[in-house]
Amino acid sequence: MRNKDFLSLVAVGLLVSTLSVGTVKAEGNEYELSKKLVERQVGKPIQQGIIDSHTLDQLEKEVKGSQSYSAKGFNKMGATSSSISGSEVDDYMFETEPNDEFDYADDTSYEKLTIGQLLPLYDVDIHKVVVPKDGILLVAGGTNSSAIDLGFGAVQKDFIENDKLVYLGSDYDENGFQYKAYQAKGGTYYIGVIDNDNDLYDDNTEEDFYVLATGFVDNVAPNKPIVNKVDNNDTVVTGKAEPGSTVTVKRGNTVLATAKAASNRVFSAKIAVQKAGTKLAITAKDSAGNVSASVTLTVADVIAPNRPTVNKVDDNDRKVTGKAEANSRVTVKVGNKTLGSAYADSKGKYSVKIKAQKKGTTLAVTAKDKAGNQSSKRTIKVVKH
Repeated sequence: MRNKDFLSLVAVGLLVSTLSVGTVKAEGNEYELSKKLVERQVGKPIQQGIIDSHTLDQLEKEVKGSQSYSAKGFNKMGATSSSISGSEVDDYMFETEPNDEFDYADDTSYEKLTIGQLLPLYDVDIHKVVVPKDGILLVAGGTNSSAIDLGFGAVQKDFIENDKLVYLGSDYDENGFQYKAYQAKGGTYYIGVIDNDNDLYDDNTEEDFYVLATGFVDNVAPNKPIVNKVDNNDTVVTGKAEPGSTVTVKRGNTVLATAKAASNRVFSAKIAVQKAGTKLAITAKDSAGNVSASVTLTVADVIAPNRPTVNKVDDNDRKVTGKAEANSRVTVKVGNKTLGSAYADSKGKYSVKIKAQKKGTTLAVTAKDKAGNQSSKRTIKVVKH
């Protein structure tokens, strides 16, 4: 971010020639609408915790340029214009007239300060800012001159008001710099700038400047990831999440894997094979540290039970016994006819009631688990008692 002292640059005569001094009075009612907008966007402190202190501190440094800022000090620095190089001018953006209508708005940059003047009387400057995604738009403003009672505010084109841009509040510091915050949907917005004391007198000169800085804070958590089915054969968890976000797969408090979502949103996180019924929690964290809501899924069982074991069956027996997967349902058939079925207990023991079968009859015994996976069949011939 910007670290140079903008004050040592703004005051120089070089800027007077670089800036296109306002010669066009605001058309229509942009000035009055901007003034009403600015008046509405005051008296509401920014709620603590919405923006971290580091972000505000950085924005403050960019606008103030130095902690020793004052109008008097600014004027003194104006005498050092010969020390300013042309390369320093390239670090800033400058107002160009006409910019008093939305269609003629000047572009802004998060990487550069914008410097402008409010001339002649009732001049309004409009600057365009692009919010890359849903988040907080920050606008900071200050001036080098007591002749400017700086007023500014962000707005949608043609002063439309809806939930795409919501004013969160503003703060001032002891030097008169103001900071405003807006919850914004991704899109293009405009910053109107006026001199609030125009109704009293016009005492601005070509040496009076204002400066704007814009910032963006991503405070919106990604949407919940879309996660594909995970079974007890899988060694990866796949799905889609916000591009560039870090997807984390957990079992309880244990992190099983992390992976980056690609530009097409696809992610693939390697895991060890998990038991059927295991619950996994998957979240996505963006580069700003915002974490999505968790997606919870249960590892599916796709592995068929082993073939049951079957004890000897004679032509006098009225049950088939043996062992199978715990809690599976054991079925005994002769050809396509089902003789009976029963659940194995927690230790795998089962006992299926049947009618006595003739010697030599072939019985087919299978086990099916709760997920519907069925074992291969075990065959046995009925023997004579």
